[in-house]
Amino acid sequence: MNRLLMLLLLALLGGALEGCSSGIPVRVDAIAETTAPAGEIRYVLVNGNAGETEDDLFFREFWSYFAPILAEKGYRRVADARQADVRIRFRYAVSEGHTGISTFTHPVYALTGGETINITETKTDASGKTTTTRSTVEVPVRERYVGTRVERRRYTLFTSSAVLEARRMRPPKGRKPRMLWKTLISSTSESNDLRAIMPVMAAAARPYLTGNSGARKKRWLKLDAPEVNAVREAARQGIRE
Repeated sequence: MNRLLMLLLLALLGGALEGCSSGIPVRVDAIAETTAPAGEIRYVLVNGNAGETEDDLFFREFWSYFAPILAEKGYRRVADARQADVRIRFRYAVSEGHTGISTFTHPVYALTGGETINITETKTDASGKTTTTRSTVEVPVRERYVGTRVERRRYTLFTSSAVLEARRMRPPKGRKPRMLWKTLISSTSESNDLRAIMPVMAAAARPYLTGNSGARKKRWLKLDAPEVNAVREAARQGIRE
């Protein structure tokens, strides 16, 4: 493997493993129609996970993080699809773990010097007289490279994801419901705890949800970041559409 490819792989791995100190990496990709409806928007919610319903406890908990965000943007949930302007399909998943070994090299330095050297010099002149001179030399302390330490670490990475997709209700006869907006959220880290990561993903997606991000955005958020705590608090208070 050439050196450039190795450096690129290490950089990608380092970014995934950096979450311990910098937070959890979240990628958000949002796209929307330019002619989004204005004012209050009534929606009906659909569980997009196969074999699950809207009464699933995990679904209800995960949705509680996004519901207040949608409410801020003028969305109100209704129970009757006949009264809804759009249908929102919400699904989520966490991947199987991918395990590997990362190798890091660290230079090793040692301190040398710092000692005192005693010097004794004896001279004899032409007449046979001997003279002894004593002096000391202080050797300064300095750091020098002495080798390399190799560190190997086993890691397992998981990818958590969530997708929110809104389609207009009541399309023209013979046509499928038209998509209004779609937001893709994913996070790759060493955690497979979707319950812990979901509020982080919701907080990261908050500026872009129902809109157009223009490109895939990446944010680093810690579990206790203020915006994440705000999302949790809104869910705890039971704020709904």
